[in-house]
Amino acid sequence: MLKDRALVQVALPTMDLPRAVAFYRDLLGLPLLFEVSGMAFFQLHNGVRLMVGTNAPDLKPSESHAIYFDAPDLPMLAEQLVKRGITFRGPAQVLQKTATGNLMLQFFRDPDGNLLGLMGVVPEKT
Repeated sequence: MLKDRALVQVALPTMDLPRAVAFYRDLLGLPLLFEVSGMAFFQLHNGVRLMVGTNAPDLKPSESHAIYFDAPDLPMLAEQLVKRGITFRGPAQVLQKTATGNLMLQFFRDPDGNLLGLMGVVPEKT
């Protein structure tokens, strides 16, 4: 039933909405669409939104979920984020070597502890 339906929104909890807005808008550079009733909505790719809210008591930061951002430029993007104050949990990992490059992954957390990842096929340097 859901096979051909697009994902339209992902929700993350926050304890401090202004801090979360500053993180996602100012540090990560996501366009802020609007704020309403303790929630902030950010534009992602292809119409998908990220909602960060204080009014989601059933949502708590967890090790059991992560949001991954496409990053075919992972080493360069990670370097830019470090300059903006992001602390990564460790170095980028190569998950798979493919004909077009290396599938790489690197994790960090938002101020509330939500796990975020950069993942992309990074072309091999020649």
